[in-house]
Formats: sequence, C-alpha cells, structure tokens
Amino acid sequence: MAQAFQGFNEDTYKFLIELAFNNNKEFYHANQGRYRANVKAPMEALALDLLPTALDIDPSFNTRMTSILSRIYRDTRFTKDKRPYRDHAWLGFRRPGQRLSEGIVLYFEITPQGYGYGMGMYGGNPEAMAALRQRILADPAGFRALVMGPGMEKYALTGPAYKRDHTPPGTPEELKPYLNHKGIGWECFHQRLTPTLKPELLDEVRAAFLELGPLYRFCVGM
Repeated sequence: MAQAFQGFNEDTYKFLIELAFNNNKEFYHANQGRYRANVKAPMEALALDLLPTALDIDPSFNTRMTSILSRIYRDTRFTKDKRPYRDHAWLGFRRPGQRLSEGIVLYFEITPQGYGYGMGMYGGNPEAMAALRQRILADPAGFRALVMGPGMEKYALTGPAYKRDHTPPGTPEELKPYLNHKGIGWECFHQRLTPTLKPELLDEVRAAFLELGPLYRFCVGM
C-alpha cells in the first residue's frame, strides 16, 4: 500500500541546491538514494493523494505515474543548455497523448526558491488556443466570471504572448490579455519552503485544484 503524503524534508531542497552546483553524472550517481527518498518518493505520494481530486475534475487524465511525475533527466537534444539534470521537480495531470508544453495541465512544483501550483500550458499550441479563443468570444461573461472569481486574484496569468495584437476587431479590452497568448496558464507561486515540509501541503494543493477546476473545464471544452 502506498504511503500517504507526509511532506517533503530539508534534504529535498539541500539535494536540489547541491545538484544545481554539481550538475554532473558523478554527483547524481553518488546521491541517487537521496533523490529517490527525498524528492521522488514524497512527490509520488503527493501525486497519488491528489489523483482522486484530479479525476473528479477530468476523468480522462492519464493515471500513470510516469506520465504525472517529472523526470530528473533533462532532454538536451534541442537546447543550448546541456546540463543533464533538473534542479526542480513537479507533478502534472494531463490527458493521454498530450505533451506537457502543449496541453492544459493541473500541476504542482517545487524549486530551491519556493513552490507553486496552477494550470495551463507553458508552451504554445495554436490549435488549442484557437479553440479556446472561440469559447471565450462565445461566452465572454462566463469566462470573466471564472478568471475573476473568488480566490483567483492569487493566480498570475502566464504563458508566451504575442508582441502584437492578434485579436479580432471589436474585441473587448478586458479579454485581450487572454486572447493574445500563444499558450496560457495561471500560477500561484510562494517564495518560501516551510509549508512544503508539512502534510497539510496536500490540503492546500487539493483546494487549489478544486478552485481551478471550473476554469480548467472551460479551457479544455468540457
């Protein structure tokens, strides 16, 4: 039986900080046990405890842990940054067949600087964004009610944006910040780590997912 989430610990962040300064195979291979015990294991426990809530929001989410949990190995094939390992970790609930950068994801992340959670895509997806723009323009009042609802003020609008206005003539000004994105997301990030050391972090992230659930369903067309 999987262990319930009990929080991360001080060595979770000590390991990530040390990895940032020693981003090489020698350091990682010598400290794999620390990664598995203090980063991967608690992140998996958190993911398992969040899974029922995530499936209530979208029953089609992929339930495989290999899809939900981030990998420590970086894909360096298409980037100038050749560091082999990530110095942060996340979990993300997404639909099967979707890349993390191109689909709407409910996520939680930890970094040596803090922790955050939210929903959205961190890359661009022209097809998905075109469909979302149509939904927003078809129901602007409904969309505004979701993004301006109680609790939403703590989420920052994220995602790559166009430099020039790409909205149709006559688009209300209050909608343009959302329509002018190549990819879109909402994130709440805390520059502190103490709350992640406690089991109550689960309640905070679960509440955030429930809070974002209606907006998620609007964005994916449910």
